[in-house]
Amino acid sequence: MRPAPVAGRHLDDGHRLTRYADRVAVRCHRCDAPGWVLADWRPYQWTARFRCGNCSLVLNSAADDWAGRVHYSGRRPCGYCGHQWVCACVVGKAGQPAPTAGAGLCPQCGRSSEVSVSGQRVRDGEANDPHFGLPLLLVESTRAGLLWAYNEAHLQALHDYVVSPLRERAGVSNGSMFSRLPGWMKLGRNRTMMRKTIERLMLKARHDQQS
Repeated sequence: MRPAPVAGRHLDDGHRLTRYADRVAVRCHRCDAPGWVLADWRPYQWTARFRCGNCSLVLNSAADDWAGRVHYSGRRPCGYCGHQWVCACVVGKAGQPAPTAGAGLCPQCGRSSEVSVSGQRVRDGEANDPHFGLPLLLVESTRAGLLWAYNEAHLQALHDYVVSPLRERAGVSNGSMFSRLPGWMKLGRNRTMMRKTIERLMLKARHDQQS
């Protein structure tokens, strides 16, 4: 049994970032207008959709649409000395022609070989929505790092964590949202800065909902 929350303490109940992924405030990658990605979780996959109110761009997970970054990588033995492995990495973006090969420098002989590459969508560790890779709307740079959130509920959860002088974990794994926060967000010296940043983003979220 997990203990009940105590006043002045924050209890990590183990929920993941995906709790807030059903409604994500974003900017259209084509015209930069604000909008919403709406998604439903039906075990075991998300069904998501986006329609820009400004330029009418439509994205749908059923069509496998993607607007974010794509990481292309591959490896092969060196074409000159046979050393294993020569690796190549290329970063691209959806909508651009997908590369089929990249140059890889051999660490043994120093010569370059052409390496076939395949793509993988970049979803984690970025200020982008997890469904289409669109840039998030609720983002602000701080002196310690980039603070972002999917929606107002996500901001409220971060706010509750930040303002609590004591933080508890009750038998949860390292997969919880709070356990995966970057280290600078957990430091006491950044508490005031983070609180003010989150409160500014909460005002922005409310303003965008009303407009």
